[in-house]
Amino acid sequence: MESVDGVLQICRTISTAKETLPESEFKDLRDRWGKGQKITSKLLQIGLDDRLEGIQEHLPPSYTTIHQVHCLNDEELKEAVNSGALHPGVSQGVLTRWLKEFRFVGTQEAVPTDFSPIATVLGPSALDPEHLERFKSDLEKLVTTYGFKTQHQEDQSTTALRLRRNKDRSHEMVGKLLNDLKTTWKDAPDNLKTLFNLQSLEDLIQGPMSDFTGFLNRVRGGRDGFWSLHAHDYIHKIALEYLKTDSRGQRFNYRRRLREIAQQHPHLAEKVQNTLEDWLKY
Repeated sequence: MESVDGVLQICRTISTAKETLPESEFKDLRDRWGKGQKITSKLLQIGLDDRLEGIQEHLPPSYTTIHQVHCLNDEELKEAVNSGALHPGVSQGVLTRWLKEFRFVGTQEAVPTDFSPIATVLGPSALDPEHLERFKSDLEKLVTTYGFKTQHQEDQSTTALRLRRNKDRSHEMVGKLLNDLKTTWKDAPDNLKTLFNLQSLEDLIQGPMSDFTGFLNRVRGGRDGFWSLHAHDYIHKIALEYLKTDSRGQRFNYRRRLREIAQQHPHLAEKVQNTLEDWLKY
């Protein structure tokens, strides 16, 4: 299953077998194939989803990510395709983050920052590390889809808590930028997106600062247009990079850059101060 066509062909074969064979024969076929019930179930669900054929060129060559696409409702799938969030290079993690932000932005709800415990998960004392990491990965995908978050036992130190807090807030900032730049991205020429090797708005937001500013400068025809229309987006991008980095030196540099903006553009001083207080506290 090294190509999208290969994945879909296998999934169609499984769905046809499910629909035409007696249950006992289908189970025997599944057992002899040796992929396990969980994998076969995901492939079957993909094969039964007739929406995927029409968007094959947007799908990545990974059955796990295609299954994640299958789990989208019609509105989410349409938006993922139209916005460029769904493309052949998208990963499960990126698609999960996009879905989380789309659900909050699409309903005009704020991304929550106040959480309280609702359950405790207990595992056996003698647990294989690889098995544990797979569980954490699956759990993270699940809770993110519902707008929840996880906090693992080893995340309780002060440094870990700060990094975790900043990671959570970075997702919130990505959502803000996705919402604010949606129209700009939609109206931008395709050849400019190709020039910067951007397949989605998330690529622009999560990519290097030089690509972010360079792309928006080109879209607006120069620095004057950039500062007139995207000064707040630039400030938010700096805040995002601050939240993403583990380097104390880099965090210092991002704070300094914001203060330089306030000095060079006095009308942005209040915005900079609010950003420093709201987003760059830790």
